[in-house]
Amino acid sequence: MILLALLVTSTAAQAPAPMPPPCRAAQLRLSLDGKDGDFNGMSHSGVELSLRNHGPDCTLQALPTIAFYDARGHVLPATRRGPVGMHPGPAMLPVRISGGHRAATALRWVSGPVFPTNRALRAASVTVRIGNTSLRAPITALLYGAPGQSAGFDQPPLRTIEGMAAG
Repeated sequence: MILLALLVTSTAAQAPAPMPPPCRAAQLRLSLDGKDGDFNGMSHSGVELSLRNHGPDCTLQALPTIAFYDARGHVLPATRRGPVGMHPGPAMLPVRISGGHRAATALRWVSGPVFPTNRALRAASVTVRIGNTSLRAPITALLYGAPGQSAGFDQPPLRTIEGMAAG
């Protein structure tokens, strides 16, 4: 009888906490940070894209949909490049963001004319899709690609970053 009680207690203690509901756009704040040029290099550039949670605990897709827009509000032909490695790859579990904390990813793209012929795209804003809504932030970015193709950008899965909300 005692052994059974220990087994039940041990099993219950190891059960994972239930995942909170999906994040709502209204509880998140989108920001971009160039990290003082850390993303800039030989014909490459980028930013850290951050989503701070100002509400209760919630979850986000590990790879939210990102889009770049020009100054007139038109979506630019820029698409996320597939990750290097296993394909189709491991499952991407949702990312849990506690209240006051944030999730971030590093966006990187070609920012110089490295193709035999080049197509330059000037981005004035970037959006992140959250459910049926998008959050938007201003950006000044030049993305290069080959003519007739989308410019590509790298977007690793979101990672949780602990820290208190700045306000």
